Amino acid sequence: MVGTLACRGGFTGLGCVAMRIADRYIGRQILFGTISGVGLLTVVLVLSQVFKEIRPYLVEQGAPLPLLGLFILYVLPFALLFTLPWGFLAAVLLSFGKLSSHNELISLRMAGQSLYRLAFPALLLGLVFSGISYWLNGAVAPKAKAALKALPYEAAKRDPKVFLNPGVVQAQFPGQKVYVEERKGDTLHGFHLYQLSDSSRDATPVSYVHADTVALRVEFEKKQFHLTLSGFFVETSKKDGTVELAAAAEAEPWFIDFSATSKKKMRPDTLTNIEISEALDDPETPSKTAKRLIVELNTRRSLSLACLAFALIGIPLGVTARRKETSTGLVLSLVVAAAYFSGMLFTKQLEDSPLPVIVSVLWLPNVCCLLLGFWLFHRASFR
Repeated sequence: MVGTLACRGGFTGLGCVAMRIADRYIGRQILFGTISGVGLLTVVLVLSQVFKEIRPYLVEQGAPLPLLGLFILYVLPFALLFTLPWGFLAAVLLSFGKLSSHNELISLRMAGQSLYRLAFPALLLGLVFSGISYWLNGAVAPKAKAALKALPYEAAKRDPKVFLNPGVVQAQFPGQKVYVEERKGDTLHGFHLYQLSDSSRDATPVSYVHADTVALRVEFEKKQFHLTLSGFFVETSKKDGTVELAAAAEAEPWFIDFSATSKKKMRPDTLTNIEISEALDDPETPSKTAKRLIVELNTRRSLSLACLAFALIGIPLGVTARRKETSTGLVLSLVVAAAYFSGMLFTKQLEDSPLPVIVSVLWLPNVCCLLLGFWLFHRASFR
């Protein structure tokens, strides 16, 4: 059979048919392995995000349970950006590890097939999955992320009073935090308001307002809460460190603006590739914003090549790790994926660095995978 498959001038007709069968066999193993791996990893990642992020939706905003389905739908494209390359890497490692451990790889190579030729189905699938990742990264995930950021305000569109639900510290108001002990209809009991120095995370309280009872009225046109405070007490911290106290049986109406809670800030990660290109072509785009847009665009392009980069590394590593291919393949996939994605995440620490430095770091994981992959291929070809 070996003599039939290989000849001096190339493949015979039987050899070509055998190679096509081998391509389908290897490709089918990797494809099904990728689907299984991506499905499992996506479920785990999405569930972790649900338990981490769903509290503000269901508790603070009193959102209905159907919004949970929307939350999962919007998180899914973003999760696939990480689970698709990782699942593909695990499938490549396991598939080639199995071929190596069962001596199928040796038989094919004895028939005259090089490791590069045997890698063709994996490299082709890696290219296809990279194209899917680029589409998800540039068109689907930004829209899903924008919709996800707007999700907490769906409940507010129905009833703005959810922003004053009792028992929860409400941080939706810019520069303010509100806590209500009890609410009966339009009357609040045990009202606490902290006025902050600014809207950042490191803001400090500059004044504290307490009222025993508050009569609440919503002004929908102005998007304001009209509060009439009774049993009013206020504590104000001055710049010199002194504290000023004031109290009254009833205070003038207090207004809290909730219009800002429904405004969506346009961020680079919520813009599609087309929208980013249009913004970069606009001469009125500030230089700082343009820098962030360029970084975001390069991040997406580099991350989209993860599947192809993992194929270059996964094939020779799978061939080498022929013993206990299941456990070894999973461990190797975890190590390689963690190293690759940690390199991508490291760029977040370089926001103030020059643009060429950030772009170079973004593409460094792919360059390293390319060089390491060719070296491992060359080494595995002579084993």
